[in-house]
Amino acid sequence: MRKLILYFLFLVKGLLIAQSDISGSLNASEISDTLRFELKPIQVVGFLNSKNPTETPFSISSLTSRQLTFGQKGMSLGESMRSVPGLFIMNDENFAQDIRLSIRGFGSRSAFGIRGIKLFVDGFPQTTADGQSQVDNINLSFIQSAEIIRGSSSSIYGNASGGVIQLFTEPYPKQRQIKSSISIGDFGYRNIQSSIGDGANAQKYMLKVSSKSYDGYRDNSEMNSFNINMKSLFELNQNSTLSIHYNYLDSPLSNDPGSLNKEQAEENRRSARIQNIDYQSGEKVLQHRLGASYKLKISNSSKLNILSFYTKRIFSNKLPFENGGQVDLKRSYWGLTAKYIIDNYFLKNPLSTTIGVDFSDQSDRRKRYNNIKGIRGSRVFDQLESFINKAFYFQQSYLLNDKINVIWGSRWDDDKIESVDYYLFDGLGSGFTNLKNTSPFIGITYLINNKSSIFANFSNHYETPTLNELSNDPDSASIGGFNTRLTPQVSNSFEIGLKGYVRDDLFYEFSLYRSKIDNEITSFELESSPGKTYYRNVGETQKEGIEVSLSTNLRNNIRADFAYTYSQFEFSNYIKNNQDLNGNRLPGLPQNLFNTDIYYINPKGYFMVMGFSRYSNIYLNDSNDQTTNPYSVLNLRLGNEFQIFGSRLKIHIGVNNVLNENYYSNLRVNAWGGRFYEPAPLANFYFGAEVIF
Repeated sequence: MRKLILYFLFLVKGLLIAQSDISGSLNASEISDTLRFELKPIQVVGFLNSKNPTETPFSISSLTSRQLTFGQKGMSLGESMRSVPGLFIMNDENFAQDIRLSIRGFGSRSAFGIRGIKLFVDGFPQTTADGQSQVDNINLSFIQSAEIIRGSSSSIYGNASGGVIQLFTEPYPKQRQIKSSISIGDFGYRNIQSSIGDGANAQKYMLKVSSKSYDGYRDNSEMNSFNINMKSLFELNQNSTLSIHYNYLDSPLSNDPGSLNKEQAEENRRSARIQNIDYQSGEKVLQHRLGASYKLKISNSSKLNILSFYTKRIFSNKLPFENGGQVDLKRSYWGLTAKYIIDNYFLKNPLSTTIGVDFSDQSDRRKRYNNIKGIRGSRVFDQLESFINKAFYFQQSYLLNDKINVIWGSRWDDDKIESVDYYLFDGLGSGFTNLKNTSPFIGITYLINNKSSIFANFSNHYETPTLNELSNDPDSASIGGFNTRLTPQVSNSFEIGLKGYVRDDLFYEFSLYRSKIDNEITSFELESSPGKTYYRNVGETQKEGIEVSLSTNLRNNIRADFAYTYSQFEFSNYIKNNQDLNGNRLPGLPQNLFNTDIYYINPKGYFMVMGFSRYSNIYLNDSNDQTTNPYSVLNLRLGNEFQIFGSRLKIHIGVNNVLNENYYSNLRVNAWGGRFYEPAPLANFYFGAEVIF
């Protein structure tokens, strides 16, 4: 840690000197009046009350439509978020497993989907009470901007908030607008979309429909889905608004090609694991989500926000083994949150206070059947699992003077977890537990000048096992219920950083953090059921890292974003099978990650984007005796916009993995038999066109 601090201070010193020199030279020279990018400060709208990023004592990355919509394929959230330091994404190609996403190591244990990271769309939670998130229902072309809180945020957002991703849909158009688009590409990729919206009146609306299909790079990786997104805004009066959001997903096919050992991957990268074909591995999903948000301006200094939501998800899958290899899950998840915000003064200085309450109720009816080579066999598991969360929190932001801003607060969570066993042939496995947690935080910002600041924060993070993790008990004598040996992980994190702007030409951010985690939850497999993931606590781990991000204008119409992540994640108290693993690195994460995106955007509508990523080796198991090689990925895309008969036509072409790198889109950590590898596609092309009326 001492070396990291010295390295960080060296960077800070160098940047301050550079900032002084650059600012002086810019002030002394004449700047031509030409069209150019401007890195103007933006409001951080998803964090507490809106803040200028230089005044916020946390590491927050903001993404605009430039990163999210310029010629993207639109199949995975990972396409547009790789430029965020501290964030690591895998599994873009296996839609039966969903993407795997981690922030500063939190969430890396997930064998499928997102865990340990909170996800919101327009303020509506996409994460269940127990900490699971799916993005299969999110239409990425509907997303206009994003904010990522890079660090533990349980003090603000509760359970499983090792990081937070806030997604915001596109704004209502100023007048009625109709869009239609089609994208096609290698391996049977097809995406057809249409939308209509109107924001000219007090009642605004937007409707978007999409149909996606993909044969996949590997055998047995086909998918198709149909998606509807609707939102409407009612301006009730000059002080209050009501928003209604609806989301529908029908995904009847998402096949799972499975993971391979190294010999199989080298022999045929496009092959599927034979067991996955024999057992017809894959999933299907049907989901409805409805949400309502009411905002009331009580006075010039106070406002009230109330949000409610309901989700119904019907899920079934087939796993590549017989015993319990078919799962049916019916989930109901609803919640209500209320937040009161008041801006006042204390000792003549601004004081902002937020008081809120959260309530959420998740109910999963989980059934398992034997999988007889794709045919449903007898029922072997049936239980109702519930997770109820009640929480109260407060947060305050106080400007001590024109240089120092302090934010502090705490959250109190009460979680009730229960299982009701309906499969009584092997005994009664019902159970109940009650978990309580207090999560304080404090952050302070010192403004060096009106465009740069030094910040520090301390926060607490807690994360319960998910219902799925609790129900997968590795004990062969289990008769249902939950794995009582699996307990929540708790951590304390400290961070210091420097961020700011140099005129409108450069934004920089350096962050150094350290987290100590007790009872870290990790994944593993058993020889008796390879392909099924179990979970255990491993004692203590320690996570330290440095994150660097720069956004700069290289010249007129050219901009570059750079991000570098150094992660030192190690076990600090872990004995496995009488083997001391203290000092080993956590598997599934690169220690060094570098990303750069270079944009050329012509004011007439033409653009070109080059994205390059470099990853260091990744350990594949807790013992650190299996590892990948370092690899690089280069992606290119370009497009143009035309005016035709009063309408706009946008076209784009993209090439992914231009270097034809033999890398892996996903790595299954601690997989039995060395089946760690899910190969990624070699060079592949796609094309898209959109008409806007």
